[in-house]
Amino acid sequence: MTAWLRRNPLAAFLPLQALLYCWNLAALAPWGDEAGTLLAVRGTLDSLIQFAAQDVHPPLYYLVLYCWQQIPLGIDWAVQARLISVLFALLGTVALDRLWGTRFEERTRLTLLALWTLSPCLLLYARMCRSYSLQALLAIVAAALLSRVAAQYTWRRAALLSLALLAAMYTHYVAGIALVATANLTLFYRRRGRTALAIDGAIALGYLPWIWRLTASLAAWGSNGRNYTLTGSRVLEVPVKFAYWSMSFVMGEAVPDAVLLLGALLLPLVAALAWRGARRTPEVAWIGSALGAIGFIGVARWVSYPFVPARMLFVLPFFLLLVARGAARGAAQGTSGRRWGSLAITAMLLLSLSGIWCYFHKSGFRNKQYPLPMQQIAARIVRESPAGECATLVDSTNSDPIALLYAFHGQCAIFQTGLPETAAALTRLLADPRVRTLWFLRNTHDVSPAGLNAQFEARLRAAMAETVHPYEPYTPLERLLMGTSGGTRETPRYFHELLEFRR
Repeated sequence: MTAWLRRNPLAAFLPLQALLYCWNLAALAPWGDEAGTLLAVRGTLDSLIQFAAQDVHPPLYYLVLYCWQQIPLGIDWAVQARLISVLFALLGTVALDRLWGTRFEERTRLTLLALWTLSPCLLLYARMCRSYSLQALLAIVAAALLSRVAAQYTWRRAALLSLALLAAMYTHYVAGIALVATANLTLFYRRRGRTALAIDGAIALGYLPWIWRLTASLAAWGSNGRNYTLTGSRVLEVPVKFAYWSMSFVMGEAVPDAVLLLGALLLPLVAALAWRGARRTPEVAWIGSALGAIGFIGVARWVSYPFVPARMLFVLPFFLLLVARGAARGAAQGTSGRRWGSLAITAMLLLSLSGIWCYFHKSGFRNKQYPLPMQQIAARIVRESPAGECATLVDSTNSDPIALLYAFHGQCAIFQTGLPETAAALTRLLADPRVRTLWFLRNTHDVSPAGLNAQFEARLRAAMAETVHPYEPYTPLERLLMGTSGGTRETPRYFHELLEFRR
């Protein structure tokens, strides 16, 4: 039996991953991007495609999700939407093993499957109603096809590669462009320029229905304004984004302070292991490096540091493969190399188990938007507000009005601080004697233009008594880091606060 499992490791890893990824899919409340998708997919197919275009996304994932949601599974709407992402992750596991793992010796194959199956980064993003796991699946397949086309051209292989790249382009711009660019660089380097041009032509022809949206999205990317930065500098923010990305890939994003510090000591060892794997497997190193560099350039300009790992998830399989190859090389070099590689892999797996435990216990999240209990917040507002009096102000700059709107299920009105009509609406509410309670959900870090959040809070406090309900406490390490970079302002103790104002 043991020998059979070693030859067929998916028989053990796939059920484990399915159990892990399907367990309590409603553990975290839908956050902004998820909630927006869940609301949009309830409408018509035409409105969903328009939503995707306006949200700077190609339509393939949304089309698949729309069809999937029509299946009457009899489960929660958000859980069903997340389940399709889990299925993409499971297909990714099969593809990673059959297309890549079987190329190498048993140790590499088993190590790769263990790191992938237990990856807390993959666990986090494969359980979201987003296209991240589909991007990873397409990257695994497209890269394998690229490897085969580069080694030996056949029209069938080239056609399959064109379809895989086209599917990636219709799933997400960053992953698609990174894969197409990597394919071109690889094929031209291998002196297969005609093949590359033929594939490019097929992709261009297949993408004609959506090319206008790609052009608009590229223009928006080029003119993207400053988003939230930890350092206040675009240049200094680049290493912050890279460090957060590295942390997520190695140990996940639900990490207690002590584990984070210990894991930081492990990062150089993992990097050295990946480097050794790259020297032994230059083809994988080339593909992974090209995808990572091109993708990071696109992502780093568009999103703030907490959202980099999600957009770069399609690079994760190649990173883990290099780490697994590095460990296998150490084993081949004798006792010292074997111990060194085994130590790094064991440490990564222990970090993964810690990340999985913290995820399901909602502990140690570095991006606190994910575990923010929006359903509990919405339930409190509805429960503690008299009938017909349920008005909530939401910090639209640095909070999550869409997630709260989804959690309300139409039971309460929402006013976003960033909308021009909100000030007049608040004036009417304050002047109405029947309105005895107002709520204000805000991030404790006020980055609103001209301190707009503080202005709204001052108006409410002048008219009503205030009660503060805090959510998601910062860890001691986070408060220490915020204290060193926050100037003279008092360091907040909580990520979010629900302010209750009563007459």
